[in-house]
Amino acid sequence: MNLRSSLFAAAAIFLSLLPSSAQIRGFSQQRLEDWEFSKDGKTFQQVKLPHCCNASEGNPDSYYRGDSFYRTEFEVKDTQVDHYLYFEGAAQSCKVRVNGVVLANHKGGYTPFPVKINESMVEGINKVEVICNNGENLSMAPVSSDFNRNGGLHGQVWLLKMEDLYLSPEEYGQYRLRVETPEVGPNKVTTNVRAKICNPSRTETKIMVRVQLLEPDGVLAYQADRELYVKAYSEYEFSHDFFLTGLHFWDGVKDPYLYTVRIELFKGKRMLDIADTKIGYRYFELDPKKGFLLNGKPYPLRGVSLYQDMEGKALAMDASDFRADYSTVRELGANFVRLASYPHNDLAYQLCDSLGLVVQTEIPWVNVCGVNARQNYFNNIQQQMTEMVSSLYNHPSIVFWGMWSGLDEWANSSSFQGELDTEKVVEQTGVLYEIVKEMDPVRLVGFSDDTELGLPGYPQLQADYCSQNLSYGWNKTPREFGGFREALDRVGRKWAGPVAVSEYAAGINPFCHTWNHKDLKRDPSDEARHFEEYGNLLHEAHAAQVAAMPWLGFTAVGPLFDYPVASVREGFEDSSDREHFTVNENRWNMSDKGLVTRDRQTRKDVFYLYKSMWNKDETTVYITGRRLLRHPRGKEFSIKVYSNASGLTLYHNGRQVSRKTSPDDPAGVVWTFSGLKLKEDTDVFRVVASDGTSDEVSLSRL
Repeated sequence: MNLRSSLFAAAAIFLSLLPSSAQIRGFSQQRLEDWEFSKDGKTFQQVKLPHCCNASEGNPDSYYRGDSFYRTEFEVKDTQVDHYLYFEGAAQSCKVRVNGVVLANHKGGYTPFPVKINESMVEGINKVEVICNNGENLSMAPVSSDFNRNGGLHGQVWLLKMEDLYLSPEEYGQYRLRVETPEVGPNKVTTNVRAKICNPSRTETKIMVRVQLLEPDGVLAYQADRELYVKAYSEYEFSHDFFLTGLHFWDGVKDPYLYTVRIELFKGKRMLDIADTKIGYRYFELDPKKGFLLNGKPYPLRGVSLYQDMEGKALAMDASDFRADYSTVRELGANFVRLASYPHNDLAYQLCDSLGLVVQTEIPWVNVCGVNARQNYFNNIQQQMTEMVSSLYNHPSIVFWGMWSGLDEWANSSSFQGELDTEKVVEQTGVLYEIVKEMDPVRLVGFSDDTELGLPGYPQLQADYCSQNLSYGWNKTPREFGGFREALDRVGRKWAGPVAVSEYAAGINPFCHTWNHKDLKRDPSDEARHFEEYGNLLHEAHAAQVAAMPWLGFTAVGPLFDYPVASVREGFEDSSDREHFTVNENRWNMSDKGLVTRDRQTRKDVFYLYKSMWNKDETTVYITGRRLLRHPRGKEFSIKVYSNASGLTLYHNGRQVSRKTSPDDPAGVVWTFSGLKLKEDTDVFRVVASDGTSDEVSLSRL
């Protein structure tokens, strides 16, 4: 075996030992998984990361806001080389001590960051203490939000040991290299690979830098070797361009083709460091009239919003949780996700890359921008934006960077920073826009508004697109749901550029039902009853209107899963017959706008509405209202089905009673069988598609 082969084999063995979700953050990296945790700094318990101090609270009307103390130990054998601690996420702010010395104060609960520990580390056992805090902090976003601001070490922490020379984890985020694709087209692709090489030693060193582009099967598509000298005690900005033709494009859910870019550092025969990242070559356009185009072709983006949250874990989702949730996204057939309100763990973006999901991701500048806001607040917002773009830059799934969400009079609370300062919103949006465009001139940068651009100055905002959090119809009758399109048309007239929908929804309790459509009008003074039938009608109307607006840049139903919000109490009365209602405390302080319950156990009817529209790979047949178990004696009712089948047949107690060859709605997936009556104490209704796919429900008399 030659030197080249043996080095590659050694690197391959090293890579195979890493967890499947881990990047190469250092040539030698150790996951610090076992910690002690305390809320008072005195009584500690053993925990494993990821961990959230609010994980076991459920969904209370008030949740723990304060310090979370973490401590662990690690061993250092060689103090002559640089070491780092790399944090994937510490919410909402944190202080890091090593051997009693404070080395970092980080403000930002969702972006990863490195901490160089040479200043205080010793040979042998070292003690690290991290104090996270999720209390109110007017100098850090988010100040206010419609999601709980949970605390703790909700991502992994890594100990990185570097070699004589190494690729810095400080400049280009967690992958330690940036891969830019400033020109991507049918005839030529330009790739620029950038990294910062650190030489902390006292001697100038000659090294060889190898840049590779690898196919998914490991076949070498490109390689270049460069020799260079790195001066003592210095950092070298490495940049390498190459031009290729005939590359395989990343083409969304149809063909999410991923290459690997790898950098290797050699000093003579010894490999000093290695870093790699997955990339996808694609080009895109957002047109106010045509909508979104991917690789030159129309590609309507239709999907869901997601929060990083799970029952019993809160923020501290692990790899298996992410994989299960994104499997649900793909079953639904979505091709777009809005990772809502803050940057999510990097694994979420890895999964979006590999599944072909186009992504909008955003920083947690939500709700608050008051006249009394100080500059340190805006400095923190800029820091979080810079960290998000730096750490997530290489992901091909990310097309949209979001600057803020819900900065309007409705969401702003004057108790924090005073009344909404619209001039400051415009000014600071411009600052953020310029920061992002300097870092990433290719991707699209925008915001999510709640007010149909109704505030002065908003049309002057610097942005590539305007998206709307538009829960139109929350307290309207079903006859008024058609105003959703009218609202978006008004936005389009005010905003000269592309328009998108970052969220539309209604509160839906899948265990609250009625057979009387007179109930289907929300009372804004009493939100206890969120009938599933109301949510079905709202989403049917909205989905049909979205289908008629291909010019929308993207749309996100949202969110996919219910999530807790301490400040709300709604949708908590259950009924399976419309006659008897019970209070379910498990749904107190829960945002029930999702398509699936927080515990992932119940898929609401509307999940199958969108699955019928979006998932073309399988036949869906789903009878709605299956949890409305009892109907009045002698009263006619309908069976409504969500299906993408070419024909449906209805059987009542085993006898065929109706057959349909086309659906009844503009969206093309809603089928209604009317004029039915119950004949027995319990009747069975079965619907069968032309290919044999079927569904059935049992309904009883009141």
